[in-house]
Order: sequence, then structure tokens, then C-alpha cells
Amino acid sequence: MKNIIRYTSTTTSRPSLLSILPSKRTLNRILFDQDARLSYNKMIPILTTIYNNLSTPDKIKLPIYTKSSDLMEFQTVLKNIRNLTSSYNKNLIDLENELIEQSAELGNSNAISILSFETVQKRLKDESSVSLEDFNYANSLIQQLLDSNHALTYRYAGNLAWEQNIVKKAIEYWKKFIELEPNSIESSHVYYQLGYYYLTYESNPFIAKEFFEKSIAVGELDNITIKSHFYLGQLIVDSNPKLAKYHWELSSSKGLIDSIYNLGFLEMNVFNNLNQAIEWFKLGVESNSDINCLIGQFDCYIKMNKFQQANKILKNLQNLSDKIKNTSLENVPDESKNAKIKNEEILELFFKTRGNDIKKLNGNDLMI
Repeated sequence: MKNIIRYTSTTTSRPSLLSILPSKRTLNRILFDQDARLSYNKMIPILTTIYNNLSTPDKIKLPIYTKSSDLMEFQTVLKNIRNLTSSYNKNLIDLENELIEQSAELGNSNAISILSFETVQKRLKDESSVSLEDFNYANSLIQQLLDSNHALTYRYAGNLAWEQNIVKKAIEYWKKFIELEPNSIESSHVYYQLGYYYLTYESNPFIAKEFFEKSIAVGELDNITIKSHFYLGQLIVDSNPKLAKYHWELSSSKGLIDSIYNLGFLEMNVFNNLNQAIEWFKLGVESNSDINCLIGQFDCYIKMNKFQQANKILKNLQNLSDKIKNTSLENVPDESKNAKIKNEEILELFFKTRGNDIKKLNGNDLMI
């Protein structure tokens, strides 16, 4: 296969491979979970020869038992390690990339698809980064893979169309992908993307609900499917608050902050479990300084007639409001401008709608 574009690592001094990999026991478990063809003892020699020659890939000599699919399995192992540990090791990232390169050179369609789309995306972002010849060649490979009904290529084609705001084409590609590959981790992510589209673009909660349910049914509890749990909870909270609570608890257990806020208000307004609601709101404030969770604490304390605690929260909200108002939008980084405007609107609405509660606090002799 003609190389699309190779990004050879320039690092010459690296720690030993075994010193940066998890234990043999951990790797064996991951290989078992993935139903990998090769064992740990077969994997390590492959990884070692690639790792030791990252700066000189032409010197890589793979064992004769190596298949292109093995290299992609090992790349998935490394990716799973990265996700499980929430860590970034440049040496292992370089190894991941070279595994894909080597697999593509052995003719693996998934690897060819990955590298082709990387090349196209680089050119779309910066024309000078990729030659027109490489760009056209990558596109020709993508078309060949689409013509052969290669599932993953339809997934990536949908992602690229979505990024380019060609939304209808993205949906067409994604639907073809799940037709070809209906029950995989990748398809669970595409079901989420389709659910999000029907919820936000088509305002069709019924179809969105079906896709979110499929995402959960075929996927694992990862950073994509927790969003399916979150949105599914939103769609069913009025008809089945207990089930909505279940979905939000799952998504919050994986760190989705919006679920924490919703759980607090569900406990407060539906189940009338104010102590539990306060715990959720406190967690939201501690995790993300969420103003809505601070307001939730205020409402809970008012309902519980705990006016001293409510007054402390009120003082915090007043200080936040003053700080936001006194900060000129011109002095706020571009990526934070929307958050400033949104928080200002939330606080303005709070003070308008909680007037009676604030008067109640002002009428009490409170010790702060």
C-alpha cells in the first residue's frame, strides 16, 4: 500500500516498553476481554520491535505469525489502557500510531480508513500540511472502501460530514454504518449521535428515545453512552421519574456533571428527599462550581426552613453576581464569554424569582 502520510516520531531516547505498560496480569485481562487472537507472550515481541524502531520504522521486522488485525487489536488495548487510567503517555501514543501504520501497510481496511480520514482532515484544516496528491489519494481510498461497504468508513464519513456541517449526509452515512454493524461499541456511539440529532435538530423525542435506548443496549458504560443515559433520563423524567433517576445516577457515576444537577432537582421536586438533594447539589458545586447547584442548595434550605444555611448560600450568589457584573465581557477569554453571559442570565432570573424567599431571610435575625 502506498503511504498516505507518515508522521514519524523523532524521539530517540525512550524508557523501556515494559516500564510504561501495565502489569502482565492487567494486559492479559484486557486481551481476554477483547477476545484477542494472540496472547501476552505473543503480543510483547510485536510491540517491542515496533516500539524500539519508532524513529526508524523501515527497520521494523514483525514476527511471521503477525496479522494486520492483531496490530489493530493491540492498538485498541493501548487505547483502552489510556481511557481506563485517564493518562497520556507520548511514547504509548507514538506506539499506537505506528501500530495503525503497520496494519495499514499489511492491508487492514480499518487502518487504511483511519489514516485516510486523518489525511483528509489535516488538509481541510490546513492546506499546507498535506499535499494535494496525498489528499486526492486518501479520498480515492475512502471511496474504494465505501464502494466495498466497509462499515467503519461509513462511520468516519458521517463524522467528517458532521464536522463540515453537512448534517443530512452525516445521518445518511451513520444509518448505513449501523445497517452494516448494528451491535458493537462503535455502533453504540453512532446510535447516540443519531439520538442527539433527532432530539436537537428534528425535535423528535420519540425517535431520539429509540436511538438512545439502542446505544445503551449494545454499548458499554463509557463517555459516550453516559450521554445516552443522560438524555434518556430527560426524555422520561415526567412519565417515569424513578427510571430517569436510575439513568442519571449511572451517568453521574462516570462524571457527567449535568446529571448531578438533574438528580438534585429530581430528589427535591419529585421525591421530596431534600437531604439527598443537598448532597447532589454540593457535589455539583465541588465538582464544577455549578451555579445551578448552588441555587438548588438555596431552594432546599428554604424548603427545610434552614434559613441560616440559606442565607450563606444567598451571600455566595450575591458575591458571584457582583463579580460577574463587574467583569467586562471584553476582558473575558473568547472560550468563556458564553459561560459568563449564561451565568449572568441564571443569576438575574434567580433574584427575580426568589424575591419572597429573600425577603423572608431579610426578615429573620440571622447569625452568619
